[in-house]
Amino acid sequence: MSRNSKARRDARKKKQPKRPIRRLGSPIQPHAQLELADGNTVGGAGWRDGEWLTVPGSQVVARTQSAAMTLAVLRHIVALQERAGHAVKLTYSPAMETVATREAEAAGKSLEEYLLMLEQERAQRAALDDEAGDEDMPAETEDLPADRE
Repeated sequence: MSRNSKARRDARKKKQPKRPIRRLGSPIQPHAQLELADGNTVGGAGWRDGEWLTVPGSQVVARTQSAAMTLAVLRHIVALQERAGHAVKLTYSPAMETVATREAEAAGKSLEEYLLMLEQERAQRAALDDEAGDEDMPAETEDLPADRE
């Protein structure tokens, strides 16, 4: 090896174009948006690799194969924001509505009835989780034993 081989190698690396960040999977196809009154988008949902993705903010927080479940989650987010005093508007694509309607019809319900049923199930699970969380908490905390020598 010559004395200058490292310097030449480093110079060659600097000249090479930077590699772009490669994302895993295909791009997300947007199908729903959560918009504030001023028109800014604060979240939404999309379709990627056979799954519906819920994206509040800029991070995927839920994945499911159910378009209706995704719509129910988005409607819940809208309700939470409205309770906090923020006007949020939910819009979604006809394709997403069609898929969700098919899911509801398979369950023998209209889309609105099915979404209400999903919201009721979510509320029941949340109530059970709250009850279980209270039972798991010890009534009194024990003091830790002093260090032993």
